[in-house]
Amino acid sequence: MNPIAQSALDRARHPTAAPVFSTLTAPTPDKQLPMPVPTGPINEYMRQQARADAIETVHALRATLASPNGVTQVINQLKRSAVGRPGSHVAGILDVINFLLEHGQ
Repeated sequence: MNPIAQSALDRARHPTAAPVFSTLTAPTPDKQLPMPVPTGPINEYMRQQARADAIETVHALRATLASPNGVTQVINQLKRSAVGRPGSHVAGILDVINFLLEHGQ
């Protein structure tokens, strides 16, 4: 038999165990993430687009909002989505975060 086919057959007969993932590295829902800070010039069109995207994210996480600490979880998700974005995007996401902080709880 072909050596490549033989090694594939051996791997199929003796599969390796699935990797075990640690949940310690995942942020807990109650852990507060730092508030993102917009840097650089703010483009108003990009800010409005980011605000619309953040509102769409909040609508998609509607079931999470109803759960205990749901507003905190949604805010943390928005904070994670703001990481690495341009300042205009961060400013739009912060608009939605501030609204949720004022009216969500």
